[in-house]
Amino acid sequence: MLYQTDIYTAGADSSELFSELSVKIHGAVMKAIPAEYATRMHEKTYHPFSVFSVKNDNSFIIRVSALTDEASVIPDTLCKLDSLVIYGMKNPLEIVGFDRAEPISADNAEEYIGKRGCRITFVTPAMIKTAGKPSAKPDICSFFLSVVKRYNMFENAEISFGAFKDAFDNIRFGNYQLNSSSYNVSGHIFPGMTGYCELFFPKDNGQNTLLRRIIAYASYSGIGGKTGQGMGGITVEDI
Repeated sequence: MLYQTDIYTAGADSSELFSELSVKIHGAVMKAIPAEYATRMHEKTYHPFSVFSVKNDNSFIIRVSALTDEASVIPDTLCKLDSLVIYGMKNPLEIVGFDRAEPISADNAEEYIGKRGCRITFVTPAMIKTAGKPSAKPDICSFFLSVVKRYNMFENAEISFGAFKDAFDNIRFGNYQLNSSSYNVSGHIFPGMTGYCELFFPKDNGQNTLLRRIIAYASYSGIGGKTGQGMGGITVEDI
């Protein structure tokens, strides 16, 4: 199952953080969950959750998603806390509420996106690697390579990225606006892409279903790299 929770904080000053807030939230989460599972989270290829945060006036909304039943301990733990100690912030980050979405199955995630098309908003900077180096090259399809890999890992599937790319090539683009951005991970500045794009899906049933399933999954997994530290957060709306 896939899990998603929005956590609301009280007003807080993050201006003195030497990093993006979500990077610090990642560290706070690792301290809050059981130590054995936190150790597993540091395995190089094991990325069963994503997190990103957005400012809301002087407070924050933190979206935490889990890709497995086991990883649901992360939002479960956060929902039991009154505050998070954020390294670099003078006072703990006070949690004032949360909103938990109903869990969904990845096997039929396409049901949550209309067959006609969708608008994807890149809420936090998304990053891929180009020629082995961090990049924000505006190649929308390439940002979904990591999504297909995570889907295959956690759903025991064998979706070909080539098949996804073939389907993506048949998408018709509507309006879009993409912007270059940057993201601070503990003093390391990574390139990123923000903005939005409107996608109209092909009528071929197989390609239509594949695209909708992976895009829906991406709204939980995030896209590109460092999704556990706040990069690659997206929202998806029907058009």
